[in-house]
Amino acid sequence: MLDEQVNVVVDSITSVQDSVVLPTSLFKDTVSLRPMFLVDTTTNYVELVEGMPLAGEKTDIGFTAGILAYTVVFLIFIALLRLRGRSFLSSVYVYFFNRKKGVGLQPEGIGQNYFVVFLSVCLSFSILALLVAFLTGPPFAFSNALLFFLVIFGYYIVLLGFIRFLGWTFNGRHCASEIILSLRTSAIVLGLSVSPFVLALFYVQASAINMLVYVIFSIGAIILIFRFIRLIKILYGYRVSILYMILYLCGLEILPILVVYKLLG
Repeated sequence: MLDEQVNVVVDSITSVQDSVVLPTSLFKDTVSLRPMFLVDTTTNYVELVEGMPLAGEKTDIGFTAGILAYTVVFLIFIALLRLRGRSFLSSVYVYFFNRKKGVGLQPEGIGQNYFVVFLSVCLSFSILALLVAFLTGPPFAFSNALLFFLVIFGYYIVLLGFIRFLGWTFNGRHCASEIILSLRTSAIVLGLSVSPFVLALFYVQASAINMLVYVIFSIGAIILIFRFIRLIKILYGYRVSILYMILYLCGLEILPILVVYKLLG
């Protein structure tokens, strides 16, 4: 009797196994198995597929070295600017916000003034290019920052040349010179004012990036408002036609800002 019950149970189990379709990967050795996980002492479980190296490891090292090198070079040039220009930076800020015509913007001669102005403008534009490259990413690439720097610097040169041409055409050379001086000081003030916050974007945690971006845009908006007010005062002081004033502000001041906004969007 006991043997008959055992046989019945065995037959029932066999029939159930025959009716169930089991995965072939559990029985066949021909199926490629999932690669094993290797344990790293510094990270969590990292999966290595077909012996491929870790993606981004070399890029992270290069990025870190690049941003550190840029920061060091930027600070060195700022120190050089302070030593060679002496009171140049403070004079630029005073002139921009107070519009004092008697402020000396030529520290120790014309030749040295050109060097100081060129260096300060390049530092300012490099920071702005770094910011645009950071916001238009990810991923961030120094080649994109260099491209944006060339675009910003090229636009600046074309803008100054066009203003010179307008001043020569409409017999307003003094007005053109004062506009160029205002644009130059505003460019320096804008870049150098946001430079600490732009550099901090690459060193802080991800949770603090949004706050830094808001601070940067707030400072930039304040400086641009002062810039527009200064330009309107200059144009109004030289009795420029309101039509020409609107065309200049819309075509050469507001339109580039809208292009940058569209690029970032």
